[in-house]
Amino acid sequence: MEFDLHPSITLQTGTFNALIAPEALAAGALNENRELQRFLFLYVCGNFSRLLPAISRRSTNFDVQRAFTAYQLQAILSGSHHTVIFVEHDPSLYEGADEVIGAVASALHDVGESSLVILYAPREDATFRALAQQADRVFYFAPPVMPSSPRIRRPLRRRHGEGPVREQTTLEGF
Repeated sequence: MEFDLHPSITLQTGTFNALIAPEALAAGALNENRELQRFLFLYVCGNFSRLLPAISRRSTNFDVQRAFTAYQLQAILSGSHHTVIFVEHDPSLYEGADEVIGAVASALHDVGESSLVILYAPREDATFRALAQQADRVFYFAPPVMPSSPRIRRPLRRRHGEGPVREQTTLEGF
């Protein structure tokens, strides 16, 4: 199974991918790809999800599970038999459980040997970096940067009744 994340990037089954991208890009990739409806798709989120309300999936193969702790996320991953597993990163799962980060990263990598696994976050943090170290590929999409326009200097205004404004044309010595 292949999943087009972006026109130039195709994800394949048997890989664990980490993705940092704006929410609009991730939601658009999930909503616009009709191929995903043919496969068992698992969406895993943490205590809260920013992306899930923007996803409009009507497929019967689309499952959603919520993990409230890192241990629950690890259990969900080990018991999953889905073709595509999309995990929305929630750093609050790992508060006070730093020792389990390596185990969750290994679980993501292990399930990625038979499924297409995507670990998603809108921005990178220390926990995401630690999890992404086990990823086969890491993708970072930044929002486009608009070029700044040059500053336009306005001419000095004269007050009513004053003489002409004298502009300096050469450097004068003192």
